[in-house]
Amino acid sequence: MHSKKWLSSILVVALTISHVVWAEQLDGLIKRAERGDASAQLDLGNRYASGNEVPPDYHKAEKWLRAAANHGNRQAQYQLGMLYMHGEGMPADINEATNWFLKAAHQGDLPAQLTLGLMYANGDGLPKHYQEAYRWFHKAAQQGHPVAQADLGLMYIRGEGVAKNPMEAVKWFRSSAQQGNAIAQHHLGLCYYEGEGIDKDEQEAYVWFALAAAQGDRDAHAFIYQLETELTAEQIAVAQKRAAAWSPNKK
Repeated sequence: MHSKKWLSSILVVALTISHVVWAEQLDGLIKRAERGDASAQLDLGNRYASGNEVPPDYHKAEKWLRAAANHGNRQAQYQLGMLYMHGEGMPADINEATNWFLKAAHQGDLPAQLTLGLMYANGDGLPKHYQEAYRWFHKAAQQGHPVAQADLGLMYIRGEGVAKNPMEAVKWFRSSAQQGNAIAQHHLGLCYYEGEGIDKDEQEAYVWFALAAAQGDRDAHAFIYQLETELTAEQIAVAQKRAAAWSPNKK
């Protein structure tokens, strides 16, 4: 009984000290932000937006993210764009969101580049414009983003926003697939299965379809069933072994 009371007392003291320390850290963070420190402003904005160790407050989040964004901080510009896109703490404003995404994207912010690519490709908040989608997907893909690489591969295979080029599609599908993107794995398997942009190789197609299927791709299962009628038992066993031993190349 006494040991439990002692442990409870220790815990209360520890929590009290923790709160005091954090209050002092928050006070210091606010002072730095008020002096114009963009990194502190970004930190505060993100904390208020997520409720990380402070009560959630979108108005304060917007205030500090805008301050950092106006200092040219590209992460703050992207986060501010997301607040406007989703109408968190303010009325949704797609034009304002796009304005901040563009500022961040032109500075090389990868999430902003990917977001713009998706908006233009899907006509989500912006007029559908495949050339602009291609432009931003390509920039994000060059930075190694697997989703952008998969989407870029789809644009090349379909000839959307760029001249159709199956070989270039395979290049981007492979880069994305090797990072574990299921969509890219499926389409790389499809390229091998159909011999589009690369030599036809059903055993290699099986490997990539198996990897996509393991991530829940139902369509990949259908191709696996078909391939199991076309490959030998030995070929299937080798492909399954390769798929089981595969691990993503995380960049």
